[in-house]
Formats: sequence, structure tokens, C-alpha cells
Amino acid sequence: MKARPSIQRQKSSTPVAAAQKDLRSPLAAFIIAIILAAAVFAIYSPALNFQFILDDHHFLNDPRLQSSGHVSEYFTKYVWAQNAGGPASFYRPFFVLWLRLSFILSDLSSRGWHLLSVTKHVLVAFLLGLLVWKLLRDRVAALIAGTLFALHPAQTESVAWVTVPDPVMSAAVLGTLLLYLNYAEHSPDTARDSPKFRKRNVVNSRASTSNWWLMLSAITCLAALMAKETAIVLPAIIFVMVLFVPLNKSEAANARNYRNSELKDRVLSALSETMPFLIATAIYLICRWRALNGTITASTQHLYWHTVMLSWPATLWFYGKVMLWPVRSRAFADSNLADHFSGNVFFTGLGVFVAFVILVWACVWAWRKAQRDLSPREANGVKRALVLGVSILVLPILPALNLNALNSGDFLHGRYTYLPLAGLMILLAIAWHLVRKNRTLLLASLGLIAVAFSVLTIKQEGEWKDDLTVFTVAHQNAPHNGPVAQSLSRAHVQVALGLDETGQCGEAVPIFQQAIQQYPHDWFAWAGLGECYFKLNDLAKGEQAMHRAAELSGEPRVKEEWQEMREKMGLSPAP
Repeated sequence: MKARPSIQRQKSSTPVAAAQKDLRSPLAAFIIAIILAAAVFAIYSPALNFQFILDDHHFLNDPRLQSSGHVSEYFTKYVWAQNAGGPASFYRPFFVLWLRLSFILSDLSSRGWHLLSVTKHVLVAFLLGLLVWKLLRDRVAALIAGTLFALHPAQTESVAWVTVPDPVMSAAVLGTLLLYLNYAEHSPDTARDSPKFRKRNVVNSRASTSNWWLMLSAITCLAALMAKETAIVLPAIIFVMVLFVPLNKSEAANARNYRNSELKDRVLSALSETMPFLIATAIYLICRWRALNGTITASTQHLYWHTVMLSWPATLWFYGKVMLWPVRSRAFADSNLADHFSGNVFFTGLGVFVAFVILVWACVWAWRKAQRDLSPREANGVKRALVLGVSILVLPILPALNLNALNSGDFLHGRYTYLPLAGLMILLAIAWHLVRKNRTLLLASLGLIAVAFSVLTIKQEGEWKDDLTVFTVAHQNAPHNGPVAQSLSRAHVQVALGLDETGQCGEAVPIFQQAIQQYPHDWFAWAGLGECYFKLNDLAKGEQAMHRAAELSGEPRVKEEWQEMREKMGLSPAP
């Protein structure tokens, strides 16, 4: 026999009362949040002395960022349009706009850029905590989610590398969800729950307010899409949330009717609610199509689809380790391509399947416990948090499974878990919210995890202090990654060029020679070697090396340097 509604409310009162004891006052929660934010800044403070790395150099040398008057180009051209022959694969105008703002604030100061990067990361953690609080109304759960997200060692790549788009995109994604939840709270159906809001003019006023929240949410969704392509999953996240969980108090009061309604009606309702975000996606795709010269996607490699699919288990296993076992840096990894079915594919796939089953079981347990122990409104908050947590954990990983759209031989990167980690932290917050026994022990355990994360973050962030360190560590962790090995060689060339500038060409020549031995077609190393030979008065070798650099590069400025060298040697201009 089912319990009467009054009895259900009595059952839920005890957990609610217990939960209230766990809540801190708003002032205390605010103070704790400030202290935690200060701790994150302190942990990442060494990064303020780091150099620019990787793509930072290309962006900072982009004239579109260094001067005003180019904002319209951000929205009409792809990211690498300033580089001749640059790949027409990324359309991220909102992210480039953020870079322009960062350049205005910091110019070429690496300290300023890194400070903005840490601030951006703390902002994302704050938005995550705010989202958890809005769903669960549990300040401790919000602090747990935001803190563990901010301190997770896998985030060091997206924080210490200042031109990574994931934090900007994640901030926009979380902002979209927060604005959408505000829309649900201000909807006219919610107004009708209370007699004092039954007047037509009040309901219309709330409907107008609700529409504004929805419009802002759709605009923020468009910003997320224009920050990074991964945000394409955002409409799907909102669709799934609306499909499985009622949106407002009116639906929560009639949750049983909602659950028993026809699937077709629920799908149509979810599509209707998702329509503004689908329109935003369509606008983004049109802009992207125009910027990429009539294409939506661009392939960077051409693997057979059976190879891509057989490689999925190992790829998913890699990202699982990044999130759940971050004891070492996994910013780079060796290729895990599988051309045929094997025992490794089977057992890795089995491991992924078991992890998925555990995730489903935990979600079903949480769903039923919330429905059994909490009031309808609180239970709906937990259910909505479950749907969002799982969706944010799983869906943003799916674009990374399209290996043909990623770099050949170098497509596994820990930074792809930046947003999925927000989903994982939402699920941890739900666990804290639902578990009522041994909370002191659980909080102590979470505190130890936070301390461990802090230690690992301090250790791993040092790997990003300069290009040479980045690729030295990357080559140690991924010795069979070809692009990493070549980038390490190029980093050594940069060191040699620094020696050249300080008059230490005798020490630079062996470095150039080793780089050329490994990569004979690296014109950059040939040019550096030619310049050093010339400074060491070995003119013949210098001219030969610079000639080779001019042949390999095909760039006019390199050819001009070669001709100038021949002129100084008294040789006739080469044809």
C-alpha cells in the first residue's frame, strides 16, 4: 500500500531537518568561499612566473589581437586565418574576443595573462558552485563541487596554458544553465501556484521576465558555441533535462502526471523548450559555414571508421583515468589506435562498460532515494542535478571521439575533461547531499582528497613553465608520440636561438645539428645553424645551411636573408 501524501511529507521532514543542521549561514558560506578562492590563487601563484607556451606565441603575434579594428574579423574568419596555410578547422570568435580583451588588459605581460587565466578558472568554479546550490539548495555541497573542481590536477593544463578555450566555453555553458533555471523559476506556471499571483497582470509580468531569462540563456548558449565547438552538446543537455525532470513547481506538484504522460508529448515539450537553443546552434553553424569557406567540419586525418570505433574503448579509458586517477600529468599521450579487434580492445571495452554500469546504478540509487526521502520539490532538484551531472560528464567527451577531426598522432589531451569534470563534481555533490550518516567522516575524506589534489596540482603545474619543460615531460610520458617528439626538438631549437642571441653560438651549433639529424626538413633549425656558422666566421657552411633553410621554408624573408649572406660574402645573387 502506498503511503498517503501527508505521511510522505512527514517522512521527508526528518532528512530535511538533518540537512538544515549541515547548512552553514550565507555569511559563513561566503567567507569559506573567499578563503577557498584565495587558496586556489595561492596554489596557482607559481604560474604567474611562467612563460608563454605552445599556441600562446601564435595568438600573441596575431595582428588582429594587437590592434583595434579587427573585431568583425573574429566573426567572419576562422581562428588561424592570419597564418598562411593555417588549418580552416576552428571557428571560435568569442574566444578570440576574450584573447583581445586579455591583450588590452595585459599586453605582452605573461604575469598578467596568467593572472587572468587563474581568475577565469576560479570564476568557472564559482559558477559550478552556484549551479549546485541552485539545484540542491545545499551550500556545503556547492562548496565541495566548486573546490574539488578548482583543485583537480587535470585542470593545470587549462590554467597554466593561457590560450586554452575550455574555461571560457565552460563558463558560458554553466552560465547558460543557470539562466535557464532562472527562466524555469520565473515561468507563468510557477506564478499560478500561489493565489497572490493569480491576477492576470502579475502573471503576464512574470511571463515577460521569464522570456527575458530564456533569451539571455539562448544568447549565452551562442557565446559558448562561439568559444569552442564542444558546446554543440549544450542543446542536448537541456533537452535531456527537460525530458526527464519537470521544470517548475507546477510540474513538480503534478510530477506523477508528468511521468505518466505519453512519451510523444514529453518529447514534444522538451523540443519546444529546447527550440531557442537549437536556433542559437543554427545561427552558429551558419556563421561557421561562412567562416570555413563553405564547410562545417574539416578532417585533419583520414582514418577508417572501423579504426576510429575500435579505438573508442582505449580513448574513453584514458579520459576516465584523467578524471579519476590524476596522479600524474596526462596532458599528452601516445596514440592508442586499434586497426583490428584484439584482447586489449575487449578488456578495455569491458572496463568502460563496467564503469558505465556503476554510473547508471549510482544514479538509479540516488534517483530512488531522493524520491523516497525528500519532498517533491527537493527530489526534483536532485533529479535535475543527476541529469545535468551525467550529461555534462558524458556528452562533452563525445566530440573528442571523432578522431578524424583531431591532430594526427596527438589526439589525447587531459584538457578535454575540463567541462566533464564539472559534471563529475555535480554527482559528488549529490552524493554528499543524499548521504545522511557519517557525514563528518565523509567530509574529512573529501578534505583529504582536496589536500591530495592541491599537492598534485602544485607538482603538475610546474610542467607548464616553458616550452622546453612542457615537451620534455610530454616526451617522457608519451615517448612514441611523433608530434610531441618534433615539438621537443623545436623547443631545443628555441633554446639554441636564445644562445645565438647572447653570443654563445659555439654552444648553440651542436643543438641545431642534433635537431637537423632528427628532423632534416626543419628549416628553422637550418636557418639557426646558418646564422651561427656565419657569426663563427665559417662562411661557407653558413651559406649552405641558410640555402637549405630557404629551400625548405619557401618563405621570402628566409630567401632574403640567404641572399644578404651571399652578398656579404661577395658572391653573386643566386637565381
